[in-house]
Amino acid sequence: MSQPPPIPVDYVHDPDSNSGRVVDAIYALQDAEALFRARLRSKLGIGASELTTVQFLARLETRHMSARPMDVAAHLGMTSGAASIIVARLVTRGFVVRRTNPRDGRGQHLQLTEAVHSAVARAAGGGRLGALEGVLGLSDRESRRVVSLLSGVTTGFTDGASADRPAPPA
Repeated sequence: MSQPPPIPVDYVHDPDSNSGRVVDAIYALQDAEALFRARLRSKLGIGASELTTVQFLARLETRHMSARPMDVAAHLGMTSGAASIIVARLVTRGFVVRRTNPRDGRGQHLQLTEAVHSAVARAAGGGRLGALEGVLGLSDRESRRVVSLLSGVTTGFTDGASADRPAPPA
């Protein structure tokens, strides 16, 4: 596989180039996802942190995993006290239940209810994967290419605004 060309420091967007079309598609995806999240929050009557928590728990469910309140806090980048308030709101709405940790009988595992799954499906107009159901039909080759691209973009986001790295001078 050949090496991609280096990205110039002074990148100028060219919407007619191959890379420009990919960048435009990523921007369109980001915009659509932000609007989708806003509509979903409105339809479900929950805030951004509550929706992020529901989505986090749903992703874990697809892997047959669960989360503890402290995992929600770490995912949201907030204190355990703040995450507890968010979890309590979701419990009150009937979207989440707390289950006793089967290993030690003391800790809590959070589980989404059928009520939230139904509410999201009605609000989003689709199944549990929603807009992502299109990826289910990708070939092995297509999957590898998409994963490679998205991994690179994700790394750019992860490394790009690092909390321990100050912004460059203007």
